[in-house]
Amino acid sequence: MQKNTVLEARSTAAIGRREVLAMAGAAALTLAGAARAFAQDRKVKLGFVYWETKTDAFVQMANGGKAVEATDPRVEVQIAAPDSGDPQRQAALFGPIAQTQKDGIVLQSLASGPLTRPVMEAVRAGIPVVAIDAPPPDGAGVGLFITADNIGIGAQLAEKVLARVPADAKGSVLIGNTGVGVPPLDMRVQGMIKKIGEMRPDLKIVGPVATNGVSATSAEVYSAWEALLRANPDAVAVLAPSAQDATAWGLLAKRTGFKLPAGGFDLEAGNMQAVKDGSVAYIMSPNHFLSGYLATRALADAALGKRKLIRGLMLVPGELVSAENIDAIIARQASVKAVTAALAPVGDEILANADKHIVGPWPPK
Repeated sequence: MQKNTVLEARSTAAIGRREVLAMAGAAALTLAGAARAFAQDRKVKLGFVYWETKTDAFVQMANGGKAVEATDPRVEVQIAAPDSGDPQRQAALFGPIAQTQKDGIVLQSLASGPLTRPVMEAVRAGIPVVAIDAPPPDGAGVGLFITADNIGIGAQLAEKVLARVPADAKGSVLIGNTGVGVPPLDMRVQGMIKKIGEMRPDLKIVGPVATNGVSATSAEVYSAWEALLRANPDAVAVLAPSAQDATAWGLLAKRTGFKLPAGGFDLEAGNMQAVKDGSVAYIMSPNHFLSGYLATRALADAALGKRKLIRGLMLVPGELVSAENIDAIIARQASVKAVTAALAPVGDEILANADKHIVGPWPPK
């Protein structure tokens, strides 16, 4: 009888332990579920600090960031930029953003040196920072850099333009640049020069020549190209990695009869009109909106627990614009809503297959 009592006691204790373990497991599941629900329900606070507010390319990047907020009510994106490109003013804006937008910050700066300390402090405080367009400050702890394949799209544009140059043509290819020394633009020129050397080593390359004048007004860019063409009457084609040149070519076509094979960059209104009018053969979009969207969406997904923040160098494909698709591009670019509807799904697909677009580590080894 005593033996049975002991066995019953042990059995009761075992059942008790199982019940406790079961209750603990249920509690853990409940807590985990609550944590997931909190992550899903809370407002993700992101920042977006960019170069300046007037140039279409930079505005497109910021629009890409704000599109994440527009399409996801769980996300808040606060943007900030000086009226004109100034890294010191950017650094002054970055600090306050880091005080409130603690789930992540997107940084786009053409001269990021002065932002080294504030970016480093944010990263050390646990705020992830993603750089787009131009490289982030060295040693600041940024692990993801998203940019266009600038060398590749520079080469692609040159290839399309050179295909319009007669095989027996002799002369020069003019390369102008309103931003000599700006990393993305210099890389595009690098791609152009390499492709010209491969396809037409018989042609002389003139440039890159600065076409920005004193302050890169449209009148100054126009005058620079007018002088460059006058000084090189043997030109057989023109190229530019920067945003304002194609607009100048369009005006030159109307005023002086300019009609050389031409290829420029960016979806400025004047550039698209020049393609529409037939005075410029091609413009290449580096897909600035996509860069801003990808960086912001990646940060939002990480904060929401959807996927771990990717690391490395991610290259965004370019988009060639010509007479064949100019009407569709003009219609798309007419509103931020239309751009978002067209390109946000493209960005989501890229992030879902991020490994196909990461081409190396960041920082480079």
